[in-house]
Amino acid sequence: LMAAPDEKACLEEVARLMVIMFNVDRVSFALASGADNYQLIRLWAKKSAAKESVFDIKEANGVWLRPESQQRSWRTQSDRSGSDDSDTPYLSFDLEYLESDTKRPFAGSAVGYCAQTLKEYYSPCTAESPFPPHRVLATHGFDSTLATPIIVNGNKFAGCILTPKAGLDAFKKPDRVLIQDIAALLAANIYSKRLRKQTEESHKMTREMLHSFIPPKVLGKIEGYWDSKMKKAVENLENMPSEVERSTSWYVANADWSEADAEKAEKESRNKRNEIQGKINLIRNMEGNQDDVGVLVHGEEWVDALSPTSRALYAESVKSVCIIFTDIVGFSRICLDLEPIGVMNMLQDLFGRFDSLCDVHNVMKLETIGDAYICATNLFEDDACYKNARNAAIRALAMAKDMILVTRNAQIPYKNVPPIGSYETLQIRVGIHVGDITCGVLGQRLPKFTTFGTSVNMAARMEQTSQASMIRVSKDFHDLVGDAETGWMEKSSVSVKNMGTVDSYLLDPINRDVRYT
Repeated sequence: LMAAPDEKACLEEVARLMVIMFNVDRVSFALASGADNYQLIRLWAKKSAAKESVFDIKEANGVWLRPESQQRSWRTQSDRSGSDDSDTPYLSFDLEYLESDTKRPFAGSAVGYCAQTLKEYYSPCTAESPFPPHRVLATHGFDSTLATPIIVNGNKFAGCILTPKAGLDAFKKPDRVLIQDIAALLAANIYSKRLRKQTEESHKMTREMLHSFIPPKVLGKIEGYWDSKMKKAVENLENMPSEVERSTSWYVANADWSEADAEKAEKESRNKRNEIQGKINLIRNMEGNQDDVGVLVHGEEWVDALSPTSRALYAESVKSVCIIFTDIVGFSRICLDLEPIGVMNMLQDLFGRFDSLCDVHNVMKLETIGDAYICATNLFEDDACYKNARNAAIRALAMAKDMILVTRNAQIPYKNVPPIGSYETLQIRVGIHVGDITCGVLGQRLPKFTTFGTSVNMAARMEQTSQASMIRVSKDFHDLVGDAETGWMEKSSVSVKNMGTVDSYLLDPINRDVRYT
């Protein structure tokens, strides 16, 4: 049962065991489905006489054995062999699923009795049973039936093993005790399989959440960053003189320290390598499936790797990144006349349009903050044709233009619907700057990829001083684009908080003749 891959395989294995041990041809499982109902799963052992055994079974001291080399693998249908005596042909059977019910009430059934009392219900004569399903079994030749509860954690009812059999009082006391033991083993394995499934689903959701906060390309760079540090630490250890065996640091080995100080420094060096390896393992768990379910959600590795005293998972400086900031004009005023769900639906519609544009222009979405949408080009781009800063700037400008255009199609869902033909649409401001940034992953809970630095602040200031449905860019960005755009308004100086007066350019993609070279 422990080796069974899932709950279904556990039920099939128990059914095979019951068929062989108790000479029954039907085994049913009533699995609790809510507080008042259960699901009925019925299996039938389709028996057939065979002249030769599928398995090479031989007798040893009166016991029939199967060699280890021919152990059964997991499968839905499996052959079994047995013998009454040396002259009787082996018996093989296949398990088949009969029509099952997805929902039956506990009330008026032996399953309900077991659920209420957590005790077995044995009917030695089904014709006289108080439960109608048992009396129906009697008409089909099943004179006895046994309902054995499946109990997890000692007091939680998970279902029943239902075993009908021909013959009055067909299950003796030893048989019933043995079936109770089988039910207990099944309960433990069902519980572990369900817990594993829930943990896998939880882990999958956690991974998807992490990927929504940390782009996949960033995860790869993080792993490479820490992997290189790990290799460097190992190389340093391998390059130490051979006579220094007890120390992990050349400095520790050669310094004139006391024994206690040397051991302390050695331990710190060893902990440092373990910390690096732990972070590598953490990042690898973020990227794909993991065999040890629940590590990201419940494991200590997550807490240890992101403890309050730990260092950041990853940080890097990137040159010539084009940062695009946008926000909605009059957003606070619009929200006053909308229900909360209306605000969220409006933002979902708009940001969904922007996400599609990111795919069109190969732009990397960074984050949304309230009504602000932030994205970038020339950040972790692998394609060689996109590594040129000027090409990245041209794509960023094309993205900004399309963002303004698609925003004009996004309607404001006011509670008081205006007359037909007078719908008001959203407008955004856009700001762009190009420069060097610092980026990394921060946070202990919900770790998040973030960018910061003077260039990011400048892009935000460009957006704040822009106008409705217009793009304001810094002089650096304007000069980088060059003659690829000729629709600029005249250069103007704007006062930027904490940065003084800077030169900038405005572009109106709607009312200007926009041309590309």
